[in-house]
Amino acid sequence: MLHLMKYCLITILREKQTVFWSMLFPILLGTLFYVSFGSHKTEIETIDVAVVEKDNSEMSKNFIKYLEMIEDNGQELIAIEKLSGKKADAKLRKLEVTGVFYAASEPELIVTGNNISSSILKSLLDTFNRQAQMYKDIAMEKPDKFEAVTKTGYQEFVNETTLTGKSVDGMVQYFFSLISMACMFGSFIGYLVSVQLQANISAVGLRRAVSSVRKFKQIAASTLTAVFVHYAGLAVLLFYLHFILKIDLSGNIFKLTVICLAGGFIGVSIGMFVGTFSKLPNGVRIGILVLTGLFSSFLSGLMVGGIKGLVEDNCPVLNRINPASVITDAIYSISVYDDPGRYVKNIIILVIMSLIVGTVTFIMTRRECYDSI
Repeated sequence: MLHLMKYCLITILREKQTVFWSMLFPILLGTLFYVSFGSHKTEIETIDVAVVEKDNSEMSKNFIKYLEMIEDNGQELIAIEKLSGKKADAKLRKLEVTGVFYAASEPELIVTGNNISSSILKSLLDTFNRQAQMYKDIAMEKPDKFEAVTKTGYQEFVNETTLTGKSVDGMVQYFFSLISMACMFGSFIGYLVSVQLQANISAVGLRRAVSSVRKFKQIAASTLTAVFVHYAGLAVLLFYLHFILKIDLSGNIFKLTVICLAGGFIGVSIGMFVGTFSKLPNGVRIGILVLTGLFSSFLSGLMVGGIKGLVEDNCPVLNRINPASVITDAIYSISVYDDPGRYVKNIIILVIMSLIVGTVTFIMTRRECYDSI
Protein backbone atom coordinates (compact mmCIF):
# COMPACT_ATOMS: atom_id res chain seq x y z
CA MET A 1 0.00 0.00 0.00
CA LEU A 2 2.74 2.47 0.95
CA HIS A 3 4.57 1.67 -2.28
CA LEU A 4 1.44 2.52 -4.29
CA MET A 5 0.88 5.71 -2.30
CA LYS A 6 4.48 6.79 -2.89
CA TYR A 7 4.17 6.63 -6.68
CA CYS A 8 0.69 8.11 -6.61
CA LEU A 9 2.15 11.06 -4.69
CA ILE A 10 4.85 11.48 -7.33
CA THR A 11 2.32 11.50 -10.18
CA ILE A 12 0.20 14.12 -8.38
CA LEU A 13 3.13 16.46 -7.71
CA ARG A 14 4.24 16.22 -11.34
CA GLU A 15 0.94 17.73 -12.49
CA LYS A 16 1.74 21.41 -12.16
CA GLN A 17 -1.74 22.65 -13.06
CA THR A 18 -3.33 20.46 -10.40
CA VAL A 19 -0.83 21.64 -7.78
CA PHE A 20 -1.46 25.27 -8.73
CA TRP A 21 -5.27 25.21 -8.55
CA SER A 22 -5.54 23.05 -5.46
CA MET A 23 -2.64 24.41 -3.40
CA LEU A 24 -1.15 27.65 -4.74
CA PHE A 25 -4.25 29.45 -6.03
CA PRO A 26 -5.94 29.68 -2.58
CA ILE A 27 -2.74 31.16 -1.14
CA LEU A 28 -2.55 33.67 -3.99
CA LEU A 29 -6.21 34.61 -3.56
CA GLY A 30 -5.74 34.97 0.19
CA THR A 31 -2.84 37.34 -0.45
CA LEU A 32 -5.01 39.44 -2.79
CA PHE A 33 -7.73 39.55 -0.13
CA TYR A 34 -5.18 40.69 2.42
CA VAL A 35 -3.79 43.41 0.14
CA SER A 36 -7.31 44.57 -0.71
CA PHE A 37 -8.84 44.75 2.76
CA GLY A 38 -7.34 42.22 5.14
CA SER A 39 -4.59 44.51 6.42
CA HIS A 40 -6.76 47.59 6.77
CA LYS A 41 -9.34 48.31 9.43
CA THR A 42 -12.23 50.55 8.55
CA GLU A 43 -11.73 53.72 10.57
CA ILE A 44 -14.64 56.07 11.18
CA GLU A 45 -13.96 59.60 12.33
CA THR A 46 -15.59 60.80 15.52
CA ILE A 47 -19.05 62.12 14.72
CA ASP A 48 -19.84 65.59 16.11
CA VAL A 49 -23.45 65.76 17.26
CA ALA A 50 -25.52 68.32 19.15
CA VAL A 51 -27.98 67.40 21.91
CA VAL A 52 -30.99 69.54 22.73
CA GLU A 53 -32.90 68.78 25.95
CA LYS A 54 -36.52 69.57 25.09
CA ASP A 55 -38.03 68.53 28.44
CA ASN A 56 -37.16 67.10 31.84
CA SER A 57 -38.92 63.77 31.40
CA GLU A 58 -37.38 60.52 32.63
CA MET A 59 -37.02 59.34 29.03
CA SER A 60 -35.12 62.51 28.13
CA LYS A 61 -32.67 62.04 31.02
CA ASN A 62 -32.13 58.38 30.15
CA PHE A 63 -31.47 59.24 26.51
CA ILE A 64 -28.82 61.83 27.42
CA LYS A 65 -27.24 59.32 29.81
CA TYR A 66 -27.21 56.76 26.99
CA LEU A 67 -25.43 59.18 24.62
CA GLU A 68 -22.89 60.14 27.28
CA MET A 69 -22.17 56.47 27.91
CA ILE A 70 -21.44 55.93 24.21
CA GLU A 71 -19.24 59.02 24.11
CA ASP A 72 -17.19 57.87 27.12
CA ASN A 73 -16.77 54.20 26.20
CA GLY A 74 -13.30 54.80 24.68
CA GLN A 75 -14.21 54.10 21.05
CA GLU A 76 -14.55 57.81 20.16
CA LEU A 77 -17.63 57.12 18.10
CA ILE A 78 -19.44 60.37 18.86
CA ALA A 79 -18.67 63.72 20.48
CA ILE A 80 -21.76 65.36 21.93
CA GLU A 81 -22.35 69.04 22.69
CA LYS A 82 -25.37 70.18 24.68
CA LEU A 83 -26.90 73.24 23.06
CA SER A 84 -30.11 75.19 22.88
CA GLY A 85 -32.44 74.56 19.97
CA LYS A 86 -31.41 77.70 18.05
CA LYS A 87 -27.66 77.12 18.45
CA ALA A 88 -28.02 73.49 17.44
CA ASP A 89 -29.97 74.42 14.30
CA ALA A 90 -27.37 77.04 13.39
CA LYS A 91 -24.51 74.54 13.73
CA LEU A 92 -26.44 72.00 11.68
CA ARG A 93 -26.96 74.49 8.84
CA LYS A 94 -23.25 75.35 8.88
CA LEU A 95 -22.42 71.60 8.82
CA GLU A 96 -20.47 71.96 12.05
CA VAL A 97 -22.35 68.94 13.42
CA THR A 98 -23.57 65.86 11.58
CA GLY A 99 -26.87 65.70 13.42
CA VAL A 100 -28.97 66.97 16.28
CA PHE A 101 -30.53 64.70 18.91
CA TYR A 102 -33.61 66.04 20.64
CA ALA A 103 -33.94 64.49 24.10
CA ALA A 104 -37.61 64.26 24.97
CA SER A 105 -40.29 61.77 25.95
CA GLU A 106 -39.92 60.59 22.34
CA PRO A 107 -36.30 61.23 21.26
CA GLU A 108 -35.79 62.58 17.75
CA LEU A 109 -32.91 63.03 15.31
CA ILE A 110 -32.22 65.49 12.50
CA VAL A 111 -29.22 64.86 10.23
CA THR A 112 -27.48 66.77 7.45
CA GLY A 113 -27.65 64.09 4.79
CA ASN A 114 -27.69 60.41 3.93
CA ASN A 115 -24.21 59.03 4.64
CA ILE A 116 -22.44 56.57 6.91
CA SER A 117 -22.27 58.99 9.85
CA SER A 118 -25.98 59.73 9.56
CA SER A 119 -26.74 56.02 9.45
CA ILE A 120 -24.71 55.45 12.61
CA LEU A 121 -26.60 58.18 14.45
CA LYS A 122 -29.91 56.73 13.32
CA SER A 123 -28.77 53.30 14.48
CA LEU A 124 -27.97 54.69 17.92
CA LEU A 125 -31.45 56.20 18.19
CA ASP A 126 -33.09 52.97 17.01
CA THR A 127 -31.09 50.98 19.56
CA PHE A 128 -32.22 53.23 22.38
CA ASN A 129 -35.86 53.04 21.31
CA ARG A 130 -35.76 49.25 21.15
CA GLN A 131 -34.21 49.06 24.61
CA ALA A 132 -36.73 51.52 26.02
CA GLN A 133 -39.61 49.51 24.55
CA MET A 134 -38.14 46.33 26.03
CA TYR A 135 -38.07 47.96 29.47
CA LYS A 136 -41.71 48.93 29.09
CA ASP A 137 -42.69 45.40 28.12
CA ILE A 138 -40.79 43.94 31.08
CA ALA A 139 -42.40 46.42 33.46
CA MET A 140 -45.85 45.35 32.28
CA GLU A 141 -45.33 41.60 31.95
CA LYS A 142 -42.69 40.81 34.62
CA PRO A 143 -42.45 43.71 37.05
CA ASP A 144 -40.52 41.56 39.56
CA LYS A 145 -37.64 41.33 37.05
CA PHE A 146 -37.63 45.01 36.11
CA GLU A 147 -35.17 46.24 38.73
CA ALA A 148 -32.58 43.56 37.91
CA VAL A 149 -32.79 44.31 34.18
CA THR A 150 -32.52 48.08 34.50
CA LYS A 151 -29.31 47.77 36.52
CA THR A 152 -27.50 46.71 33.33
CA GLY A 153 -28.27 50.07 31.71
CA TYR A 154 -27.40 50.57 28.05
CA GLN A 155 -23.75 49.61 28.18
CA GLU A 156 -24.38 46.24 26.51
CA PHE A 157 -25.26 48.02 23.28
CA VAL A 158 -22.06 50.05 23.13
CA ASN A 159 -19.56 47.29 22.40
CA GLU A 160 -20.07 45.11 19.34
CA THR A 161 -18.83 41.58 19.95
CA THR A 162 -19.65 38.05 18.97
CA LEU A 163 -21.55 35.63 21.15
CA THR A 164 -18.21 34.43 22.48
CA GLY A 165 -17.32 37.94 23.65
CA LYS A 166 -14.55 38.36 21.05
CA SER A 167 -14.49 41.17 18.51
CA VAL A 168 -14.53 39.88 14.94
CA ASP A 169 -13.49 41.83 11.86
CA GLY A 170 -16.32 41.70 9.32
CA MET A 171 -13.86 41.06 6.52
CA VAL A 172 -12.66 37.79 8.06
CA GLN A 173 -15.78 36.10 6.62
CA TYR A 174 -14.09 36.23 3.21
CA PHE A 175 -11.16 34.26 4.58
CA PHE A 176 -13.57 31.70 6.05
CA SER A 177 -15.09 31.31 2.59
CA LEU A 178 -11.59 31.14 1.11
CA ILE A 179 -10.83 28.11 3.29
CA SER A 180 -14.04 26.43 2.14
CA MET A 181 -13.12 27.17 -1.50
CA ALA A 182 -9.68 25.64 -0.96
CA CYS A 183 -11.38 22.51 0.40
CA MET A 184 -13.61 22.34 -2.68
CA PHE A 185 -10.64 22.80 -5.02
CA GLY A 186 -9.33 19.48 -3.77
CA SER A 187 -11.63 18.18 -6.50
CA PHE A 188 -8.78 18.78 -8.99
CA ILE A 189 -6.59 16.30 -7.12
CA GLY A 190 -9.46 13.84 -6.88
CA TYR A 191 -10.12 14.19 -10.59
CA LEU A 192 -6.48 13.52 -11.40
CA VAL A 193 -6.24 10.29 -9.38
CA SER A 194 -9.59 9.15 -10.77
CA VAL A 195 -8.36 9.60 -14.34
CA GLN A 196 -5.17 7.73 -13.50
CA LEU A 197 -7.26 4.71 -12.53
CA GLN A 198 -8.87 4.45 -15.98
CA ALA A 199 -7.00 2.50 -18.62
CA ASN A 200 -8.96 3.91 -21.57
CA ILE A 201 -7.94 7.54 -21.00
CA SER A 202 -4.64 7.42 -19.10
CA ALA A 203 -1.27 5.77 -19.68
CA VAL A 204 -0.86 5.42 -15.91
CA GLY A 205 -4.28 3.79 -15.74
CA LEU A 206 -3.27 1.41 -18.52
CA ARG A 207 -0.21 0.23 -16.61
CA ARG A 208 -2.26 -0.20 -13.44
CA ALA A 209 -4.93 -2.19 -15.28
CA VAL A 210 -2.45 -4.83 -16.40
CA SER A 211 -0.69 -5.04 -13.03
CA SER A 212 -1.40 -7.75 -10.49
CA VAL A 213 -2.50 -5.28 -7.80
CA ARG A 214 -6.17 -5.56 -6.90
CA LYS A 215 -8.43 -2.71 -8.02
CA PHE A 216 -9.66 -2.10 -4.48
CA LYS A 217 -6.09 -1.57 -3.27
CA GLN A 218 -5.38 0.85 -6.12
CA ILE A 219 -8.51 2.90 -5.40
CA ALA A 220 -7.78 3.00 -1.67
CA ALA A 221 -4.16 4.04 -2.18
CA SER A 222 -5.11 6.76 -4.67
CA THR A 223 -7.87 8.14 -2.43
CA LEU A 224 -5.70 8.23 0.69
CA THR A 225 -2.84 9.88 -1.18
CA ALA A 226 -5.16 12.50 -2.69
CA VAL A 227 -6.62 13.33 0.73
CA PHE A 228 -3.15 13.49 2.27
CA VAL A 229 -1.79 15.84 -0.41
CA HIS A 230 -4.85 18.04 -0.24
CA TYR A 231 -4.79 18.16 3.55
CA ALA A 232 -1.12 19.14 3.48
CA GLY A 233 -2.00 21.99 1.14
CA LEU A 234 -4.80 23.13 3.46
CA ALA A 235 -2.41 23.03 6.42
CA VAL A 236 0.00 25.27 4.52
CA LEU A 237 -2.88 27.65 3.72
CA LEU A 238 -3.94 27.85 7.39
CA PHE A 239 -0.33 28.45 8.46
CA TYR A 240 0.04 31.18 5.85
CA LEU A 241 -3.19 32.94 6.80
CA HIS A 242 -2.69 32.75 10.54
CA PHE A 243 1.05 33.20 11.01
CA ILE A 244 2.19 35.09 7.91
CA LEU A 245 -0.79 37.32 7.11
CA LYS A 246 -1.82 37.45 10.80
CA ILE A 247 -5.48 36.77 10.04
CA ASP A 248 -7.30 36.16 13.31
CA LEU A 249 -9.29 32.98 12.65
CA SER A 250 -10.41 33.18 16.32
CA GLY A 251 -11.05 29.50 16.78
CA ASN A 252 -9.74 26.22 18.15
CA ILE A 253 -6.96 25.25 15.75
CA PHE A 254 -7.51 21.54 16.32
CA LYS A 255 -11.20 21.81 15.44
CA LEU A 256 -10.28 23.92 12.42
CA THR A 257 -7.94 21.20 11.14
CA VAL A 258 -10.73 18.63 11.59
CA ILE A 259 -13.01 20.84 9.49
CA CYS A 260 -10.34 21.04 6.80
CA LEU A 261 -9.90 17.26 6.86
CA ALA A 262 -13.64 16.66 6.43
CA GLY A 263 -13.92 19.45 3.86
CA GLY A 264 -10.90 18.22 1.95
CA PHE A 265 -12.36 14.72 1.83
CA ILE A 266 -15.61 15.94 0.25
CA GLY A 267 -13.61 18.01 -2.26
CA VAL A 268 -11.51 15.02 -3.31
CA SER A 269 -14.61 12.80 -3.46
CA ILE A 270 -16.39 15.20 -5.81
CA GLY A 271 -13.36 15.30 -8.10
CA MET A 272 -13.11 11.52 -8.23
CA PHE A 273 -16.83 11.26 -8.94
CA VAL A 274 -16.65 13.68 -11.88
CA GLY A 275 -13.58 11.82 -13.14
CA THR A 276 -15.57 8.59 -13.52
CA PHE A 277 -17.57 10.10 -16.40
CA SER A 278 -14.93 9.03 -18.90
CA LYS A 279 -17.25 9.44 -21.90
CA LEU A 280 -17.34 13.19 -21.41
CA PRO A 281 -14.49 15.25 -22.93
CA ASN A 282 -11.75 16.27 -20.53
CA GLY A 283 -12.54 19.96 -20.96
CA VAL A 284 -16.19 19.42 -20.03
CA ARG A 285 -15.28 17.56 -16.85
CA ILE A 286 -12.79 20.25 -15.84
CA GLY A 287 -15.48 22.85 -16.50
CA ILE A 288 -17.86 20.98 -14.20
CA LEU A 289 -15.25 21.01 -11.44
CA VAL A 290 -14.57 24.73 -11.84
CA LEU A 291 -18.28 25.58 -11.95
CA THR A 292 -19.04 23.42 -8.93
CA GLY A 293 -16.20 24.87 -6.87
CA LEU A 294 -16.84 28.52 -7.72
CA PHE A 295 -20.65 28.38 -7.50
CA SER A 296 -20.64 26.61 -4.14
CA SER A 297 -18.02 29.11 -2.89
CA PHE A 298 -20.15 31.99 -4.16
CA LEU A 299 -23.12 30.72 -2.14
CA SER A 300 -20.88 30.48 0.94
CA GLY A 301 -20.00 34.20 0.70
CA LEU A 302 -16.67 34.23 -1.13
CA MET A 303 -17.63 36.85 -3.73
CA VAL A 304 -20.50 38.69 -2.02
CA GLY A 305 -20.61 39.18 1.73
CA GLY A 306 -23.95 38.30 3.26
CA ILE A 307 -25.07 36.00 0.42
CA LYS A 308 -24.98 33.00 2.76
CA GLY A 309 -27.41 34.71 5.13
CA LEU A 310 -29.66 35.62 2.22
CA VAL A 311 -29.75 31.98 1.11
CA GLU A 312 -30.48 30.93 4.70
CA ASP A 313 -33.48 33.25 4.83
CA ASN A 314 -34.96 32.22 1.48
CA CYS A 315 -33.78 28.65 0.83
CA PRO A 316 -32.10 27.18 3.94
CA VAL A 317 -31.97 23.67 2.48
CA LEU A 318 -29.42 24.93 -0.06
CA ASN A 319 -27.03 25.78 2.76
CA ARG A 320 -27.41 22.24 4.11
CA ILE A 321 -26.49 20.51 0.84
CA ASN A 322 -23.83 22.96 -0.35
CA PRO A 323 -20.49 21.63 0.94
CA ALA A 324 -18.80 25.04 0.90
CA SER A 325 -21.59 26.57 3.00
CA VAL A 326 -21.41 23.70 5.47
CA ILE A 327 -17.63 24.14 5.77
CA THR A 328 -18.02 27.90 6.29
CA ASP A 329 -20.76 27.35 8.87
CA ALA A 330 -18.54 24.88 10.72
CA ILE A 331 -15.78 27.51 10.90
CA TYR A 332 -18.30 30.07 12.15
CA SER A 333 -19.45 27.61 14.83
CA ILE A 334 -15.97 27.60 16.42
CA SER A 335 -14.79 31.12 15.58
CA VAL A 336 -17.92 33.21 16.13
CA TYR A 337 -20.73 31.28 17.80
CA ASP A 338 -18.71 28.91 20.02
CA ASP A 339 -21.43 26.30 19.44
CA PRO A 340 -20.07 22.72 19.81
CA GLY A 341 -23.39 21.20 18.77
CA ARG A 342 -23.46 23.14 15.54
CA TYR A 343 -19.82 22.22 14.89
CA VAL A 344 -20.47 18.50 15.35
CA LYS A 345 -23.58 18.65 13.17
CA ASN A 346 -21.65 20.25 10.30
CA ILE A 347 -18.82 17.72 10.58
CA ILE A 348 -21.35 14.88 10.46
CA ILE A 349 -22.98 16.40 7.37
CA LEU A 350 -19.60 16.64 5.62
CA VAL A 351 -18.69 13.05 6.52
CA ILE A 352 -22.05 11.75 5.28
CA MET A 353 -21.68 13.69 2.03
CA SER A 354 -18.17 12.29 1.56
CA LEU A 355 -19.27 8.71 2.26
CA ILE A 356 -22.17 8.94 -0.19
CA VAL A 357 -20.11 10.46 -3.00
CA GLY A 358 -17.13 8.23 -2.22
CA THR A 359 -19.21 5.05 -2.23
CA VAL A 360 -20.83 5.89 -5.56
CA THR A 361 -17.42 6.72 -7.00
CA PHE A 362 -15.92 3.48 -5.74
CA ILE A 363 -18.73 1.41 -7.29
CA MET A 364 -18.45 3.21 -10.63
CA THR A 365 -14.66 2.91 -10.71
CA ARG A 366 -14.44 -0.71 -9.65
CA ARG A 367 -17.05 -1.93 -12.11
CA GLU A 368 -15.03 -0.53 -15.05
CA CYS A 369 -13.86 -3.29 -17.38
CA TYR A 370 -12.39 -3.27 -20.87
CA ASP A 371 -12.83 -5.62 -23.82
CA SER A 372 -9.31 -4.82 -24.95
CA ILE A 373 -6.51 -2.46 -23.97
